[in-house]
Amino acid sequence: MLQLLAGALFAQSYGVYVVAFTAAFGWSKTILSTGYALAQLEGGLLAPLQGWLLDRFGPRRVVALGVLVFGAGLFWLSTVTSVASFYGAMLVTGFGVVFAGYLSVTVAIVPWFVRWRSKALALTALGLSLGGLAVPLIAGSVETFGPRTTLAASAVVMVLFGMPAALFMRRDPARYGQLADGVGPPRTTADAPGPRAPGPRAAVGQRPYEFTLRSALRTRAFWMLSIGHGSALLVVSAVVVHLIAHLAEDRGYPLAQAASVMAALTATTIAGQFAGGVLGDRYDKRIVALVAMLAHGAALLVLAWGPGLGSVGIFVVLHGLAWGVRGPLMGAMRADYFGGRHFGAIMGASVLIVMLGQLAGPIIAGSLADVLGAYRWGFTVLAFMAVLASVSFWFATPPRTPDALGGGHGRART
Repeated sequence: MLQLLAGALFAQSYGVYVVAFTAAFGWSKTILSTGYALAQLEGGLLAPLQGWLLDRFGPRRVVALGVLVFGAGLFWLSTVTSVASFYGAMLVTGFGVVFAGYLSVTVAIVPWFVRWRSKALALTALGLSLGGLAVPLIAGSVETFGPRTTLAASAVVMVLFGMPAALFMRRDPARYGQLADGVGPPRTTADAPGPRAPGPRAAVGQRPYEFTLRSALRTRAFWMLSIGHGSALLVVSAVVVHLIAHLAEDRGYPLAQAASVMAALTATTIAGQFAGGVLGDRYDKRIVALVAMLAHGAALLVLAWGPGLGSVGIFVVLHGLAWGVRGPLMGAMRADYFGGRHFGAIMGASVLIVMLGQLAGPIIAGSLADVLGAYRWGFTVLAFMAVLASVSFWFATPPRTPDALGGGHGRART
């Protein structure tokens, strides 16, 4: 529910407001991209604190705070009249999106699943994608009632439905007398029939080695996953912010038709999420993510240079499947590698790096569109950056534990 609300009311529909605010205020794409980037920057800077709060207090309180602030930010956006007030409203909205969003939901899900973790995270991400199906409704509301009324109504919807969802959040299943995946109690070394192979990923029913934030930061895997994830979001964030504007302004599509392309993209993303959950539990997640990154890059090149509606369809299939397949694997790989006890802190630190991609993608695409008069060159630059960065997943091999290296709490570099 939370991901659905975030996707429908802001994350997937922001492109509609890019077009609306440009028409209403004459603001440049750089201004609107910078507002989005400020929200991402704030989220990255807050992520370590958010991770600590999640580990300390659990997701329920953190998410409830996020829902309230999210609603306040949307309402403020409905009243903006200047660039300064727009930036302020985006910062407040960004705070709410972060605290009620991906990191909090992922931290809530991870302790409940081990064997089926990829599938669980894929289903969770499904909510954000389903929000994209509402983009045509948001576009229709903006065209009929205007962006101010639509944003004010969105604020009410966020609080009305988001707060009950926040209150249903639960922490580690052990607190409620339950176990992850419904398996038996964790096996100890004394119970085990034979030696366990070294490495962070344990068999079902066993606890993986629990990396602390400090030990995770010493691994190559942490940095490669963060760079790969951030590079993927170069593409994703640019598409979220600028796809509708590209279709409406560069290709001449009506706003409603451009919004329907975003809904179609959502449908292929959902299909990709189901496939990603299965592929991630069966095959090497690194290779699956690497292939998805190549598809991200190819999709942007098709969107930038392909002629006619057919090229838009190819983009929708390639980008949607790549986004859907890769997205759930990002949290699943970190949980597999580093364990769940300090997952919030580790994810929070990683988001500091990932945030750079979210921040840079829209600004690169928007600024080049302002200077060169079209999105084509910005999309091309981002496509090649994504393809080059795909190699980071190849090097994101599972880290060896300090015990496997014979050092107890020693270095865990791979």
